[in-house]
Amino acid sequence: MLTFLSTYKELILVLSGFLIIALASNQIAKSFQKIRLPLITGLIFTGIISGPHIIGLIPITAKDNLQFINEIALAFIAFAAGAELYLKELRSRFKSIKWNTFGQLVVTFVVGSIAVFFCADYIPYMKEMSTAAKISVATITAAIFVARSPASAIAVINELRAKGPFVQTVMGVTVVKDFLVIILFSICLAVGESMIAGEDFQLLSIVHIIVELALSFVFGFYVFGQLLKFVLSLKIIRPGKTVLVLFVGFSSYLLSHSAKDLTIEYFNHGIHLEPLLMSILASFFVTNYTKYRAEFINILEHTATPIYIAFFTYTGATLAINVIGSVIGVALILFAIRIITMIMG
Repeated sequence: MLTFLSTYKELILVLSGFLIIALASNQIAKSFQKIRLPLITGLIFTGIISGPHIIGLIPITAKDNLQFINEIALAFIAFAAGAELYLKELRSRFKSIKWNTFGQLVVTFVVGSIAVFFCADYIPYMKEMSTAAKISVATITAAIFVARSPASAIAVINELRAKGPFVQTVMGVTVVKDFLVIILFSICLAVGESMIAGEDFQLLSIVHIIVELALSFVFGFYVFGQLLKFVLSLKIIRPGKTVLVLFVGFSSYLLSHSAKDLTIEYFNHGIHLEPLLMSILASFFVTNYTKYRAEFINILEHTATPIYIAFFTYTGATLAINVIGSVIGVALILFAIRIITMIMG
């Protein structure tokens, strides 16, 4: 009982401190706009300064204690990303979205994998690996290269109030590619683990991934989509709906954690449901197949600012900047490979 109270008290203290810093972060970030930098740059910067490796206002334990804030924010961002996939508006942009997505997905992944493999001797943690391990790490790294940040894109677009076909194409490519990269990364990780362990790749691993993705699709589109629809249909004030919408998003993470724990306990093999995928699909369902799109977007727009403040401040505070000195060389190599393959794509 005492341990529970102590943990609860610590959580309250960390959360209270973080909320105060987040409010200050919003004010500090506005000064970054005066020098033509996005608001999120200032939020991340303030988080870094307040974090455990500089001033220490946000302790290192905050990464675990405040993980729920990160998950609520990520689910919200996934909702915002899914809401951008309004088929009626994107129909005229399908061709551009298709070829941009294909180019960046295929070219960035293939060329990135090859480049990282041949640069392995200059990357300390890959230098002594076997050829199979180098191939595995190279493909996993290239899969990460493909990923974009819907959170950053949406935050900047909202800040600038940008509209039009270019924005629609950017968001369409960003969201579709992030949807596909989840599948790509899962396959690369499964194959890579087998190769590093020196085992023959089992077709069952791909089946396992397909089952996980299928379950994520079903829960996202049919369960969380219906939950969102139900919440939006309620005759209650907007703040109440906003809280319930955020809880639906957070529930995708709760379900993911619970499903993994239960399947490990009963089947000795965890099933991972992808919460971001479920949230994107739920939002896509509400946006395209219900009459609540306008109200849903209204809630997202009015809730975006505090969510982004909390998310990017948390992101800055939990960055491991204490290791920058030891990894800056590798980071620059990988950054160069990624930016070149992105341009090629």
